[in-house]
Amino acid sequence: MKVTSVSLLEELEKPGYQALRKELRPRRYKRKAVLFDPLSEENLVFVVRTGRVRVYLAYEDKEFCLAVLGPGDIYSTHTRAFVQAIEDAEILVAPAEVFRSRMEAFPGLYTTMIRVLGALLGRSITIIDSLAFKKVGRRLLELLSVEAARGEPQPGGGVLLDLQLTTEQLAGVLGTTRQTLSSLLNSLSREGVVELRGKAGLFVPDPERLHHVPGAWDDPKRTRKQRRKRPVMENSCDSENKG
Repeated sequence: MKVTSVSLLEELEKPGYQALRKELRPRRYKRKAVLFDPLSEENLVFVVRTGRVRVYLAYEDKEFCLAVLGPGDIYSTHTRAFVQAIEDAEILVAPAEVFRSRMEAFPGLYTTMIRVLGALLGRSITIIDSLAFKKVGRRLLELLSVEAARGEPQPGGGVLLDLQLTTEQLAGVLGTTRQTLSSLLNSLSREGVVELRGKAGLFVPDPERLHHVPGAWDDPKRTRKQRRKRPVMENSCDSENKG
């Protein structure tokens, strides 16, 4: 679930970037460790070197995942977000002021940074758009479709997805509960759209089917209610407001 395939790490390894690389100090974190939180006093820029981290907002018992960052992705502190290691991770950090001053000497790096940050912004807008206007079932299908396009094709057909996220973490990305996500995945499994493999593995026999699941599947609870009690008349505006 990497934000972008554009890697700053590759740029930083090019000749001429030695001075900038020296400013980036490595930090290592264990899985589930919180790297930064909204109250962090450090004003840093960091690049993910290995592993993956998630950027999320939290309020009381609710979480809203903004992005999952992988090797080569860049982010900063002081964004009012938490940053947590999904797996053992290493990041390269530099004070924001130092990084900015050094960047002035490497204008060619700006293009790569803009692409990386643009991809991150696009991902965030997509998440917000999905949460605001689409039901959780449709959000799940779209996420699986994107991951299937990046997944590993199998010799006998189909695509294997290695999301490397727990059900709880994936639910956070989708803005739903673990119970709801499990119900939706089980429904897709019964329909043969996906096969559940291990704790974090999903196999998609035919990625095209992700685009043709009936619309009623978006809200299985509502569908069951409609089967039990068919309304005599339904106001279309009221119906849309409920969705």
